[in-house]
Amino acid sequence: MTAVFELSANTKAALLLCGRFGTQILPYKPLTPSEFHKLDSILEASKLTPGSLLEMKHAALVSLCSGKVEMSARLASLLERTRELDEAVAAWSGAGIWVLGERDKGYPLRLRQRLISARPPLLFGAGPVEYLDRGGVCIVGSRNSSKAALHFSATLGCRCAREGLTVISSDMRGVDREAVSSALDLSGRVVIVLSDRLEKTVTAKRYRDALAEGLLAMVTPFSPNVGFSVANAIRVNRYQYALSDVAVVVETRRKGGIWSGADENRNEGWVPAFVRSEQTMSPGNLALLHLGLAPLTQQDIENVESLSGFFISHAVTHKEMKAGGAASAGRKRAPLSLYSFFLAEFRTVAVSRPQSEPEIMEHFGIERVQAQKWLERAEGEGQAEKVDVKDGEPVWKSRLGAC
Repeated sequence: MTAVFELSANTKAALLLCGRFGTQILPYKPLTPSEFHKLDSILEASKLTPGSLLEMKHAALVSLCSGKVEMSARLASLLERTRELDEAVAAWSGAGIWVLGERDKGYPLRLRQRLISARPPLLFGAGPVEYLDRGGVCIVGSRNSSKAALHFSATLGCRCAREGLTVISSDMRGVDREAVSSALDLSGRVVIVLSDRLEKTVTAKRYRDALAEGLLAMVTPFSPNVGFSVANAIRVNRYQYALSDVAVVVETRRKGGIWSGADENRNEGWVPAFVRSEQTMSPGNLALLHLGLAPLTQQDIENVESLSGFFISHAVTHKEMKAGGAASAGRKRAPLSLYSFFLAEFRTVAVSRPQSEPEIMEHFGIERVQAQKWLERAEGEGQAEKVDVKDGEPVWKSRLGAC
């Protein structure tokens, strides 16, 4: 497995300035993406490119940095790492890893347009580069997801493969890996966005055949040898969304990387997003429904004639519903009821073992006022019963067991 690529001058400069490679302890930290883009703007104002730095004399470098000696020394030190870079590039190439700079042909247009100044200066990867700009379905979920969520993810991955839709996810165990493996089992296209250890992942047995057959592309904005960090794992979520046409959140908590990624996409409006909606779902899924994500059920995935057609029509309809568009009034669904989802979940957790109000608050991630409001409504409808008081807290039981 060998990647044949030639570094452009601009990409070589970006690697020297931003890359992390070699074993040498550096006197200066590599530039962050924002620092690199700031430098790039200064260069552009002078009708220069990052590649121009490779031939720049010390005096010109000081002048470029407006006389800031510390910054010019930092740039000069980083640009001197040519031997270490050559060794790293040779090792990456031997492992089948390519490098793509943001000025290179093939750099994903989606990242340029959607992330703008937050776009990564460099991408490292393996497999077909062209997959990065073909869009697809972003499928994400928590590591420790329920069996129902894993089944949902596997079904979705299979359906995408059958319809020729690229699955975009990560190598994280649980929902993500389930979607990826299900799609690859049916020879579907997959893009895996990594937050760490590209060098190790390209050699993983589970992906060897898919890479060899050209079904899989891996990509990361971080150097191939970078280890795991929580910050990078959270940050990488935005790249999954930005490379996609549509996103599906299979399962999430009310905190962590999956939640923050979904919330960032919702705020930025990169792609239409759906969330798994069933009788039993996590508090995070309920919260995303409340925040306006469109619902997607197991039955939807299994029964719709065209998954891509479903995504297009329901994304448009859901957007119109949120905006209250008069033109869509005749085809609006019944409004989502968070209380109905609460009631369905309450049945599963409180039918066999009564739950105290604090337990209910923690399970659903809601405040006491909201819990009491819904419990009193359920009691009035004959669907919940206050059966005890424990440590001063009311204890509730579902009365839906016979339904």
